[in-house]
Amino acid sequence: MLSTRVVRFRRHSLGFSLLLASLTLASGASAFPGFMAGKTKPPIVHETQVVMMKKGPTTVLTVMPDYQGPLEPFVVVLAAPADVTADHVVTLKREFVDHANQMSAPRFHEFWEQDPCDPGPPEQEWQRDLRVSGSGFLGAPSPGGGERKVAPELSLDTTPKVKEGEYKVTVLAAGASPVAWLKEHGYAVPPGAEQAVAPYMSQGLVFVMAEVDTKRVELVGSDRAQLSPLRFYTDQPYDTLPVRLGLLNKPANDMQELTVYALDPTNRYEVGNYENITAPTNVEVDFEVKERMGEFYNSLYDSILKRHPKAFLREYSWPADGCGEPCATVPYELSELLSLGGDVFERAVSDEEKNPKPPELTEEQKAADKEMLKPLKPKEKKQRMKELNEDRQRVATVKALVGRNKYILSRVHYRYDDKTLEQDPKFVAKSDGLDGGTALPKGEKREASLAVTSDKNRLQTRFNNFHNWKPVIHCASPDRWKWGKSPPDYKGLRKIWIAEDLTRKSRTQINAARMLKTDLPEYGLGPAANAIVDAGADASDGGTDASKKSGCGIGNERSARSGAWLMLAAGLLGFAARRRSRG
Repeated sequence: MLSTRVVRFRRHSLGFSLLLASLTLASGASAFPGFMAGKTKPPIVHETQVVMMKKGPTTVLTVMPDYQGPLEPFVVVLAAPADVTADHVVTLKREFVDHANQMSAPRFHEFWEQDPCDPGPPEQEWQRDLRVSGSGFLGAPSPGGGERKVAPELSLDTTPKVKEGEYKVTVLAAGASPVAWLKEHGYAVPPGAEQAVAPYMSQGLVFVMAEVDTKRVELVGSDRAQLSPLRFYTDQPYDTLPVRLGLLNKPANDMQELTVYALDPTNRYEVGNYENITAPTNVEVDFEVKERMGEFYNSLYDSILKRHPKAFLREYSWPADGCGEPCATVPYELSELLSLGGDVFERAVSDEEKNPKPPELTEEQKAADKEMLKPLKPKEKKQRMKELNEDRQRVATVKALVGRNKYILSRVHYRYDDKTLEQDPKFVAKSDGLDGGTALPKGEKREASLAVTSDKNRLQTRFNNFHNWKPVIHCASPDRWKWGKSPPDYKGLRKIWIAEDLTRKSRTQINAARMLKTDLPEYGLGPAANAIVDAGADASDGGTDASKKSGCGIGNERSARSGAWLMLAAGLLGFAARRRSRG
């Protein structure tokens, strides 16, 4: 059992850690195409993510906001096109939107120099064959005997998933004011709400009022909740997201963020009324970034915004049946795509297209069926033939469904305030592709190409770190600098670290500029830019204050306040020590 003194000391240490965290963490928040109202004061919205699924004239929008405020009854208000009615609105599971984030998030990847004496090409982590071989799972024999394999389509889940009970949804009639509804139902109207909703009412939009059952939300803190996504669909043009409404829930003196995941059968998406830039990718970074991707990317993004304050970042564009190189998670499953909007698109599909005629059996298949049915009795044979025909029809139906649910997943990201978000962003389809973050590094300098336009979409935001070959080289003609997967005896965690939960991560604890080992002159970042800054600092103080330089990831701009931090830490630890000695 711990002594009283140790317990007291640990309590003070924990208190110091919590104080330190509270002082250093950013209080970032995300806006969304709507706003929130509570019973007493306006909530703060954190890390809202939007999935925008498009096919033909139809748009399916899924909005997943977080909430911060007193845990009292509150309502989510979404602006929607006039054809949206209550039966167009459903609640989904959070993991469908989380999955989009995990697939598309900026990622950290390690390359190892391959054995210089191995003449073969380097193998990459994403080239590992993880498929199940032999019997079992999708390769199992059919129950009727014989060697016939079960078609993988028979094991696919084709049912959309919805969630019940978290919201009570009301869709107001065209022309009805959400402000009047809020007052009538006893909610505190956020300041400026009447002026904010007026332009959208004049455009003919209607408002979805989703009252939250606070007993069913998932708490992540005493005053913070994670909400399930709300999905609605429209057959009217819907390309401009009313994001400025979310500024009603903006925290004081802080930025907001918007992350949109667009799913389209053939096109990627970006913003048509703002500047678009591609996030830096395939650049080398310090190993310290590995487990601190969120903090690193927050700092990098802030640095980019200094030069491009009104630019949306293109961070990912890839077919949804893949997930990048390397993959941080698995690709979307069919049931997830149906849940996010594929089921809505099925309304326009004819029965003939949904249930195509199965292809004719080959002679080999006929012979295999005949052999399988031979030992069965006539009644059993008839039943088995019926099952085989039903399976063939099911396979044809599911194959057609899979074919209709092929999408390009693109990710667009923006961090802003009310000064830089001057108008709602309009999302436009782009037929050209983007390729970046996929080229393999080459040579001793580990050079890799950046993003370029292409006829395919293969863009990911990837940050690289390298491990040189360390064992003794025994061959006469070594082939150096081949970069690939980790060695077989690697004991580290085989996880792809990604930049997620950005609004909960610090934006100041890591100086991204010091972490970069590749020059990014278009952003004024990297070793060359650091050298200029360091030279200027040396010249300004006569070259005597070397302590202002930092290669360990803590920014020079923080050194001015590091002394204050140390004094605070020393004072708190000293207080803890005095209390411990008294115990």
